[in-house]
Amino acid sequence: MASNEYVCFKGTVKLGVPFLKGYKGDPHYVIVSEDQNGREFRIVTNVKSDSSLTGPAGYLVLYAWNEQFQHPMTADLNKLALGVATSNFPTLDYVHDEGFVDLSSMRPISLDTTHEENDINALLNDMLELDMSVQGIDFVYPTLTYKDNRLGWKSKKEVTVYGFGFLFEPSKDGLHETHMNQGNPKPGKGSKIRDYSNENGVSQDGAVMMEVDGKFQALFVAFQTQLVPTDDRGWPIPGQSHPILQSDGTSSGAQ
Repeated sequence: MASNEYVCFKGTVKLGVPFLKGYKGDPHYVIVSEDQNGREFRIVTNVKSDSSLTGPAGYLVLYAWNEQFQHPMTADLNKLALGVATSNFPTLDYVHDEGFVDLSSMRPISLDTTHEENDINALLNDMLELDMSVQGIDFVYPTLTYKDNRLGWKSKKEVTVYGFGFLFEPSKDGLHETHMNQGNPKPGKGSKIRDYSNENGVSQDGAVMMEVDGKFQALFVAFQTQLVPTDDRGWPIPGQSHPILQSDGTSSGAQ
């Protein structure tokens, strides 16, 4: 299980910052929001994988987008105060919570850092209701090792974001790992897959949800290297687990 803290953040969106050509660091979309005190909080969402077994297509993340997310948990989310919740919030489990997300519907999605057409950047731009008709606003994306000058856009409407993931350490001013956090295999010797098995756990999956005009949307992200089903620790089950996406491009399902 990941060593940092699994949380839910609820805030007001200030900027959407897509990952564009020439940006530094890992490919993440940044959702810039504010907590109850007006302090900046950043939710980062993976838009590309860092490991491939099948060439360029293997770097694409898997996604499921629910445009009309209707689930009993939304009532609990509405009750949350703005800011970081470390307890008493709905935890997410892609694999073990039936009816939460249909893993069989997941598909790979591209990343177009130049034109942002039909890709995950464009999807998030739409979810955040960004006004892309105007010039972008300068935004400095800070990390522990570098700062990157990027462009962000404001939302046309009031958007409430709910981010599920793990807090940045030690700053605690944002969260990452907003994706499935289980089913990571322990790579064998010589494997090209990076070892993320220490992140495996249950009821600790990430996601981003948007609430606009009282209606919810949800984006669920996983990686092609992750396996399902998982055991009660979030680990792949020897002899049973398989990739979410089959080699022929169809989803295998997880339940």
